[in-house]
Amino acid sequence: MARERTADEILDLLRDEGARRLRRVVLRDNRSTIWSLTQGGTVLNLHSAYRLAPPSILRAFARLVREARRRSPAYREARQEVADWPGLAPELNRLQRRHRRVRAPHRRGPGVGPCCATPAQRVYLRRLYRYLNATRFGGRLPRTIPVRLSNRFSTRLGQMVPGVVDGRPAVLEIALNVDLLLKGNGRQRLDTLLHEMAHAADYLFDGAVGHGESWRRWARRVGCDVRATCDAPIRRRRRGARTVFRVPPLPRGWRARAA
Repeated sequence: MARERTADEILDLLRDEGARRLRRVVLRDNRSTIWSLTQGGTVLNLHSAYRLAPPSILRAFARLVREARRRSPAYREARQEVADWPGLAPELNRLQRRHRRVRAPHRRGPGVGPCCATPAQRVYLRRLYRYLNATRFGGRLPRTIPVRLSNRFSTRLGQMVPGVVDGRPAVLEIALNVDLLLKGNGRQRLDTLLHEMAHAADYLFDGAVGHGESWRRWARRVGCDVRATCDAPIRRRRRGARTVFRVPPLPRGWRARAA
């Protein structure tokens, strides 16, 4: 069994691998965020599961730190490598289960975050969700999962929030980055919603969270990208713009499947 490392030990290993600008490593018990660089790239925040990561994964983190400013192919390859490490998913599942036991029974209402969608956009999201549920998931998902838009996501494109309602697993919301509604983001918008709906199916039917094998089976079944993160660029709002008012067109045939 691998030995647990302290944050200082991980820092020393990363610096030995060339991550010279790092000044600190912080280990965190996050439920979804697995790593981030802060304070100008000098602080690496790591999910606590990586205490047990093998040297190859730590070398990948060193590449992430070295290449973060350039976002090179080496950076993208390393980001995928650390996200796919098998030791991560069990710890994410454990923390998600603990969080649901403590907090989810107190959550109620149509969503757990503010929605910046216009009334027309809410109708669009509801119809698109029902269309994909009917055509990709065989209608197995609940018809009433709230889908909201968020103007607070910076790098994240979407999220699925699991919970427990009346003692049963329930999806409290699916949230999408409002930038996905901009013209030119159609393919990524569809893939992101399918990605989060696959999380919903994985949680409701397999009792799992994260990007483990059961989620990847759902992703392959419904035709979305099976990677935990996607490198495809999307168009972004202009600086200072708080929301997007565009309502994209729905897929052909939506009326017969999403009424």
